[in-house]
Amino acid sequence: MRGVLITEDGDVLRGELIVEEGEVVFEERECEPEYVFSPTFFNAHTHLGDSVAKDPPFLDLEELVGPGGYKFRVLSEAGEEEVVRAIRGSIGIALESGTTTILDFREGGSFGLKLLERADEVRICKPLARPSNLEEAEELVERAIGFGMSSTRDHDMRFLEELREMTRRKGKIFAIHAGERDNEDVEAALALEPDLLVHMNMAGDRFLRMAMDEGIPIVSCIRSNAFFGLTNPKNYGILAEYDRWLLGTDNVMIAKPSMLEEMHFASLVVRNDLAVFSASVRGFEIFGGRRGYVIFHMRKNFAKSKNLLATLVRRAGVEDVCDVIIPSS
Repeated sequence: MRGVLITEDGDVLRGELIVEEGEVVFEERECEPEYVFSPTFFNAHTHLGDSVAKDPPFLDLEELVGPGGYKFRVLSEAGEEEVVRAIRGSIGIALESGTTTILDFREGGSFGLKLLERADEVRICKPLARPSNLEEAEELVERAIGFGMSSTRDHDMRFLEELREMTRRKGKIFAIHAGERDNEDVEAALALEPDLLVHMNMAGDRFLRMAMDEGIPIVSCIRSNAFFGLTNPKNYGILAEYDRWLLGTDNVMIAKPSMLEEMHFASLVVRNDLAVFSASVRGFEIFGGRRGYVIFHMRKNFAKSKNLLATLVRRAGVEDVCDVIIPSS
């Protein structure tokens, strides 16, 4: 296949993508391109269980996703098979739009993790489990890549410290939400020395830069922030210069798990195409995962493009995707 490769660094190279026996190789050469090739995308934050509660009313953060809020009431009423089917459908949407690895914050303890394991037939999810007690945590830490916790407001700090220590002993990941609605939970989250911070859109400048100086990956979910009226272009602008900034799509109830759509929206807010693209693919180098290529044809959104990277970030849709290739090794 002759085309143009947009590399992880944003370089644009002409050549041929060769797929043979499960292996994929790009060879640079002069050619008349027919396709655009891109690395597959890494969705650094989802709540896939929300797939069963799409498009809720416009409520504030606490009412919608806080403990005992709308989301958890809907989930408590949904049947097991209904939830599995809904998660499976969302994984399909992610894959067909070019995402080949998802970091999913898996609520519901052991049962919640079991639902994801059943739904993820293509094995592209990396689950961060959420235990309710230490006994459950001992089991979950062996089955998941680590723990994904909500704000320090929602948990006993001693419990979080014990989970943090458990992940260190086991070589797993400790991730936590912080700075989503204000700065009040950020200092406590940083004290846990997490491996991943989710949001930080409302974190104070001093704490945001402290996290960056410590090299903690930070994932922004800009469509989700917009839903709750919590967008903060100032912080996104700071993060756009950070080489461990990531993007995610957050709650499926609010936004489709499409990194293409997340990039489109982020580009309008951040106004830095390369930074947005890099944040959508660099998760592989930090957390691993199934990396491959997205193949786009050039007949629709890429036609007449003056800047292929900008078109990919701002405009390309699932209607342009010809194939998503994951090498066998």
